[in-house]
Amino acid sequence: MNALIEENASIIYLYQGELRHGKGFHPKTVNDILRHIWQFEGHTGSVDFRSVTRRMIEDFKDELIDRAGKSGKEGLSASTIVHTFGNLKAFFIWLADQDGYRRAITAQLYNHFNSPRHLVELAGAAAQKFVPSAEQLRLMLREMPANLPAQRRDRAMLAALLLFGVRDGALISLRLKHVDIDRKQVFQDAREVKTKFSKTSVVDWFPVGDDIEHIVIEWIGELRSMGAGDDAPLFPTAPFRPWIGRHRIELEFLTTAAPVRQVLRKAAAAAGVPYFKPHAIRSTVARLSDEWASSPRDLKALSQNFGHEQVSTTSKYYGDVEPDVKEQLFRKMRDKQRNPGARDISELVERVSLETQDVVRKILQLALDKK
Repeated sequence: MNALIEENASIIYLYQGELRHGKGFHPKTVNDILRHIWQFEGHTGSVDFRSVTRRMIEDFKDELIDRAGKSGKEGLSASTIVHTFGNLKAFFIWLADQDGYRRAITAQLYNHFNSPRHLVELAGAAAQKFVPSAEQLRLMLREMPANLPAQRRDRAMLAALLLFGVRDGALISLRLKHVDIDRKQVFQDAREVKTKFSKTSVVDWFPVGDDIEHIVIEWIGELRSMGAGDDAPLFPTAPFRPWIGRHRIELEFLTTAAPVRQVLRKAAAAAGVPYFKPHAIRSTVARLSDEWASSPRDLKALSQNFGHEQVSTTSKYYGDVEPDVKEQLFRKMRDKQRNPGARDISELVERVSLETQDVVRKILQLALDKK
């Protein structure tokens, strides 16, 4: 191995550590990112990364873009190409901050990895099928910076999409007065909030966890400390106007949901999660609803919280059961059928106090630990 290849291999190895331990990426995600880096490195003839030119980047991009939409082994999807360019840009941004690379790698260089807009649109359309898990959303939240008010607003925006389960149009039109922290509810007043079919409803916070609630509550507290009133937008435009010397801060509503999508796109890229549109988070919540519900009445309440009159609407459009989960559910149903007494357990547990339920859970856990 010559000196140049060794130099590249060493810095890629350091970047691998950053991805695995610094960012906490899944090993599969790390492997995909490294594969894209080595692909580019091989295309340049293993030139030292400090000697990479814009022409080299352009040639590499042209080669991949020419394969967009082709069939067979030579073909590449728009999503694959966009992710490749995105991973390479992230790598070079990281390189630009490393000793020995700062002078050689500039923003003008790594911005050349930006994807063509038409491919971004095609990739975005395909990514709409992707539904993030709650764990992936939490990973995104952990990766998002929170040093500035605008950054904390962005984190709260993502957290609120999960906590409230509302559409992005409704989210950007919510006012502080619409959020009741004590009752953990959101009042979607159709006279002020952009709801589907202009329907007024009360949304109870979904049970996604205290950590998600905390992010939203802290953001509301920050707005209140600025002097924001009840009619102020929950997620105003940024940068915020200075409020020094004034009785209250002047906040303006976002005019479109585009900033929400931009927040998700940036957070997803930072966390190594495929891009998805805000509406996909409703599907995330719908899938979680299957875990939360312990009775048909629970399912009905959760469905109403989505603004659906029928449980079937939630299931049809948001609640597809993944194949492996479906297999496990049917296995449990067959087990219950073989043991009729087991079918009564869930009904009995639901009727006792939370303290009793906790005791039962501990007993069951002890039984599982003995296996």
